[in-house]
Amino acid sequence: MGPIGMSSGMDINSMVSKIVDAERVPKQQRINYARDQVDASISAYGRLRESLDTMKNLMANFRQEKAFATRSVNTSEDSVVSATATTDAIAGNYAVDVLQLAQSHKIASDPIPEDIKFGPGKLQISLGDDSFDLSVGKYSKLTDIVRSINGSRSNPGVRASVIKDMDGPRLIIAANQSGAEKSISINVQAEPESELQRFEYKTLEQRVADLESAQANVVALANNITPEEAAAQIASESPERVDSADASQNPDSLSTQQAAQSANDPQTLTEESSASQQEFTQQDLIQQQQAQQQLAQQAAISGRPEDMIPGWTNTASGTLMDSYRHPEPELDDIALEKSTQVPGWSNTASGTLTDSYVTVNEAQAKLDEELAQEKQEIEQAVVKGEITEEQAKQIERSKLEPEEIERLEKVEVAQQELQQAQQAVRTYQGMSQVQAAQDSVVVLDGVAKLASHNNVIEDAIEGVDLTLKGTTKPGERASEIGVEYDRNSVRADIEQFVAAYNQFFQVSQQLSKVDPVTGQAGPLAGDSIVRSADSRLKSVFSSTIEQAPPDIQSLTEFGITTTRQGNLEINYQMLDKQLNNNFNKLEDFFGGNQGFAKKVEDAIHSLTGVTGSIRTREKSLGEQNYRLNDDQDKLDRRMDSLQQRTHDKFSAMQDATSKMQAQLSGLMNGLA
Repeated sequence: MGPIGMSSGMDINSMVSKIVDAERVPKQQRINYARDQVDASISAYGRLRESLDTMKNLMANFRQEKAFATRSVNTSEDSVVSATATTDAIAGNYAVDVLQLAQSHKIASDPIPEDIKFGPGKLQISLGDDSFDLSVGKYSKLTDIVRSINGSRSNPGVRASVIKDMDGPRLIIAANQSGAEKSISINVQAEPESELQRFEYKTLEQRVADLESAQANVVALANNITPEEAAAQIASESPERVDSADASQNPDSLSTQQAAQSANDPQTLTEESSASQQEFTQQDLIQQQQAQQQLAQQAAISGRPEDMIPGWTNTASGTLMDSYRHPEPELDDIALEKSTQVPGWSNTASGTLTDSYVTVNEAQAKLDEELAQEKQEIEQAVVKGEITEEQAKQIERSKLEPEEIERLEKVEVAQQELQQAQQAVRTYQGMSQVQAAQDSVVVLDGVAKLASHNNVIEDAIEGVDLTLKGTTKPGERASEIGVEYDRNSVRADIEQFVAAYNQFFQVSQQLSKVDPVTGQAGPLAGDSIVRSADSRLKSVFSSTIEQAPPDIQSLTEFGITTTRQGNLEINYQMLDKQLNNNFNKLEDFFGGNQGFAKKVEDAIHSLTGVTGSIRTREKSLGEQNYRLNDDQDKLDRRMDSLQQRTHDKFSAMQDATSKMQAQLSGLMNGLA
């Protein structure tokens, strides 16, 4: 079967469609026309509102304090230094000498054989005040160490890599932060002959400092003083030692040689230090006693003559003083020393008492002589093989008190540390420096010296940040930094405002005009809102700003006027004059709650704000669109119902016709 009705010669679908279209078309055209008008108006108001909001946003920028406080910065040598300025910067010119740029620390090892294995041991890697430990397993390769350093979660910021040298690979360790405080140091905890010692990094200054510290510990324990006192004593005995910074630059300097020589024999150093301390104490005591005797005698003569001169009177004092002579001392130096220590000493019994009395120093000297003789006998027994060195130590220690044994053990530990430090100075084979860690340094105006851990010096001048790119070459002039008010920026903002208004005016004319030739009108032709918007803005443009200075109270005094066509134009000669002469007063004209920018904002807000006339009209058009959508839905439902009813009627008529044809055909057959 074909379409319904084909068997009877009737095209029901075509007839139904024509009947429904005849009913739909006039109503659909009316809805479509209304929808087009609404959409065109919504689009037109949107364009109008967008042009006004652009102008409003520009005015909002003018009301901000920073609009007229921005600074422009010029540099004479952009390859050396550049600068940026905030609104806090003070206008002026500054000279900048870049002495050095900041750089990160980098160290490198000597070439390492390809098949070398490291470990076991530990690396303590420091970056400034931060450090982390790295355990190295037995038979580790160079690549294993690199991966362990870079993959450590405790890594404070060092990066390890390997470079291919002609003589073999080298380990490179670099800091990822610049600055003098971010220097790298590596301490190795492993056997002295371990290959891990290749990765130790200590400057010569650090190694000499370790040596001096170990030396001070030995002297302190030997003389029973604090390490600080020992260090001061060592420094006073070696005034010719050069500064450690000079020693770090010259490995063959006198300081390094003396430090190494003083550490050659720790035992000798201890004994000499002890002996010198004891000798100094005895001599000092004797000298003090002799000085006290002499001072006492002089004080007796000069201070109290009445106690020394027989027959002294005030009347005969002159004659007696001239004729009196103090008797020479009858005691030698030894007797003088004993005279202050012998109980019951007097001039009468001085000879007998001083000859029989043994002083503390004499007793100490005798004891030292006996101990030295015993030590010599023990050493001779060791040489002859009668006892071992360990047995000799036990014999010596058996004569000591527990406190002295503990002190002796501390001395031995300190001596071992001293030997290790002395060995580190003489046989260092660790990593070397490739690039020093340093801060950037500049001199401002030849007076102020500034530094930073990176190549950006913030607030070098108040509100000015310097970005360093190179150093000032010797003999060349310093780079000049000029900070000025950013007049060009304000000039550009004013130009944008004029352009924004002209754009609005052009759009409003296009939307509201009527073509005199064709008679075609714009979507907003005759709309009062367009006329109101232009009228309000031009009213503000011609108004006077009372809070502004007398010479800039209106827009025309900036050289901005309205042409015959309705656009705004700029007289740049007048504008530049105001920018150059009254730049500090521009904020009084544009800013504030009563300024020009605020008045323009208020005028536009009354049009494009939530309750503004354009917004209200757009809302109304939106509601019309909703109603048209409802009308469209109703029309569609009504046309669907009409199509169904019409189709049903034609189908019923077709069925009736078919039955009549069948009855007629049967009747004709019966008659035949």
